[in-house]
Amino acid sequence: MTGSRGDTPDFSDPPVAEHVLSVQFAPLPNIHVAHMGLFWNEIKGRFPKSEERSELPAIVEQFPEIPRHGTGVQIQFQTFEVPPVPRCWFVNNDGTELIQLQKDRFIKNWRQAGTEAEYPRYERVKAGFEEDFEIFRRFAKKENLGEIHVNQCEVTYINHIVAGEVWTEHSDMDKVFTSWRQPEFDFPGKAADAGWTARFMIPDNNNPVGRLHVNVQPSTRVQDGRRMFVMSLTARGQIGTEIDFFDLGRQWVVRSFKNLTTAEMHRVWGLRN
Repeated sequence: MTGSRGDTPDFSDPPVAEHVLSVQFAPLPNIHVAHMGLFWNEIKGRFPKSEERSELPAIVEQFPEIPRHGTGVQIQFQTFEVPPVPRCWFVNNDGTELIQLQKDRFIKNWRQAGTEAEYPRYERVKAGFEEDFEIFRRFAKKENLGEIHVNQCEVTYINHIVAGEVWTEHSDMDKVFTSWRQPEFDFPGKAADAGWTARFMIPDNNNPVGRLHVNVQPSTRVQDGRRMFVMSLTARGQIGTEIDFFDLGRQWVVRSFKNLTTAEMHRVWGLRN
């Protein structure tokens, strides 16, 4: 499957607020905090701002899924002889692009970031990811940080579906999502709002290779107080080697987004195919 659009649904004005491509790999055994600063020097001309965040946990989709036993809350205490290496953000001037780096993860985000920036489309986002990931690969080799072997890929689209001509209240969910229908009974009556999550298996040649995670939550847009739904779709899995999963994951995200939203919303977003 290629990165071209082909029969993938295409919108002239999609509600994408953030698009994330991510790879996970075995923790680099030789990486230290100092290397984060050295890598920043490699890209500082384009990403002049930096921040620190706590590490993201390692996640690998497993088949069959390992069952979780018990319902109690478990608390784990860890002691470190050496402080953990943080996750670092490297951000461009207008905040529309950032690179996230930790010892087992390389992530590239495109964000609207409160601007009127136009979504640059998957092909450009992917090309930018590949260029910056290659810069990090060369850096890791030069600094003898260890081999990078990708074990999981993620493709995430975060959509801000803002109230307008099709819907005005969060109770109008059935005008936005095909997966929701208001109850037709006096009790409990019409829902004022709702959020939901769902997971779907992603197959390749009839074998499970990943999962699609969908989350919808009612929210309010900060800049103008307009109601909106935040709909995030994350395809996580692995096929082949390296980033082969990206194109498959993107297909699942975009096609599922179309099928989970209504034709009325498609007209607002300018569905072209």
